[in-house]
Amino acid sequence: MKRFIVPLTLALASSALATPKDALVYQIASATASVEPAQAVATFDVLPVQQMFEGLYLDNFGKYEPLLATTFTQSRDGKTTTFTLRKGVKFHDGSTMTCSDAEYSVRRTLLVGSETSLAAQIRANLLSIPGFTPEVKKTYTFAKLSNMVKCSAAGQLVLTLDRNVPSLLDSIAQVYIVPMKTLVAGGDWSGTARDFGAFLGKDVSNSVLAQKPVGTGAYQFVARDPSRFVLRGFAQYWGGAPALKNVILQKVDSDTARVLALQKGDADIAVIPDRDTLGKLKGSPGVKVYEDLPTRNLTGVVLFNQNIKDDKLLPAGQLAENNVPANFFSDIHVRKGFAALFDTKTYTRDALQGFGLARNTTLPTNNWAEDKTLKPPAYNLKVAEAELKQAFGGKLWTTGFTVPLSTFGGSGISQVVAGIFKENIEKLNPKFHATISTVELSAANAALLGGKLPFSALTWGGADPDTNLRGLYSSGGILAAATNIKDPRMEKMLDTARDAVGQNARKPLYKSLLTYLNAQTYAFPLPQPLIFAATSSTLKGYENFNRTNLLRVLSK
Repeated sequence: MKRFIVPLTLALASSALATPKDALVYQIASATASVEPAQAVATFDVLPVQQMFEGLYLDNFGKYEPLLATTFTQSRDGKTTTFTLRKGVKFHDGSTMTCSDAEYSVRRTLLVGSETSLAAQIRANLLSIPGFTPEVKKTYTFAKLSNMVKCSAAGQLVLTLDRNVPSLLDSIAQVYIVPMKTLVAGGDWSGTARDFGAFLGKDVSNSVLAQKPVGTGAYQFVARDPSRFVLRGFAQYWGGAPALKNVILQKVDSDTARVLALQKGDADIAVIPDRDTLGKLKGSPGVKVYEDLPTRNLTGVVLFNQNIKDDKLLPAGQLAENNVPANFFSDIHVRKGFAALFDTKTYTRDALQGFGLARNTTLPTNNWAEDKTLKPPAYNLKVAEAELKQAFGGKLWTTGFTVPLSTFGGSGISQVVAGIFKENIEKLNPKFHATISTVELSAANAALLGGKLPFSALTWGGADPDTNLRGLYSSGGILAAATNIKDPRMEKMLDTARDAVGQNARKPLYKSLLTYLNAQTYAFPLPQPLIFAATSSTLKGYENFNRTNLLRVLSK
């Protein structure tokens, strides 16, 4: 082990030498805290976790590819899913993965983990458990868990849930398979009812697995200290040993130091703080700059609130030039008019420095249900005028209004959004006005979730279209208080698309739903920011790494 660490460390200390051809040095901005796979959610905890551990499936930019499972089948109602496991997979300790390991790993993920853990997020999605409250603990028993997750006589892993979960694969991709015997021998959960209660919701950040990680990934744990995390390629990896044999994740606080390390050849990848710094790296010998990589599972959106909870506003339906009614955006012509007032080209130029991807719907660009044939609202002042002349039975155009806009302290993007709306609102009609105020981000979030903002620009996510669209639009969604949408037809379309089993059955249903949502304009999509990065020019495969987050796809 020392023969590996010492020469590589010496190479890093010398400014005259580039990193070795079979090694990767990735300079990050913060330390790795916990690599317990059931607990880790922070970016630089998740990064090493995904190299050392694997799930049954891989989320490859919205497409789910087999990893430790080779195939799966589902019952007609979608409640039972059967996974066929890959044969001949080795753990880093030399043991062979069996169905018992997969069964234990899934059960453990549905048992341990504090309320802020990855495991808790997975439980919430698969089981609709927000937390282990006293009421939940009465019914959440070992017997229930063991019936939910079990190995069949044929050695397949069978997962039986109370309902169809359309985003099942998204969660399964984040359930990492670990060696049962190693954990039990180290004092972790026994896998039985004996210590079930002791591990229920337990914070396992410092578990035996966190201290000495053992998984099936292409890289295995070597060493760590406060400033670095060292990995080595796993020679027995089922997918073949990775091209880069040695990996160091190196914590470097200084933005300037990381940039210099990249320029001198002391780092292969370095976290770059902003696009201005990235621009200064363009043309540097030995450095490759990426300006327009796609973003995973996120989308920008402007939401309209149909029942604003602000007592400073006018009563519903009442118009005046110096104010707006609380139900201002319940009128479809107002929503369509405001969507047509927003200049996406100016937004891309001023907020995203030219690096934005046009959106067709409020789904992320890589979502399997996204339909590029659909047309979202577009910037057009003539359309805006025509729509607003019809609003409130034609009275809005002659009466006028003053709409309040909020920007968030430290958010340049919110300032650009507000500026675009104010300019075009007041350009359209001398009786149309907008006032801009700045609030702290925490206060703005509270106002958003309290239903006090007329409309809001925010970033939203969700790997499955149901997660994304239900959160944005449903009266039972996370943002329901911020939008106050009441649309039974849409709710029925959401439920029908969710309850259909399989992407092939669901996709045409989502096309119909997205077409309807674009027409109703409850929200409209913002251009999607593109990711930027800088690496050594000798490093190959970074675009694929951006899609998978797997260092094994990189080479020199």
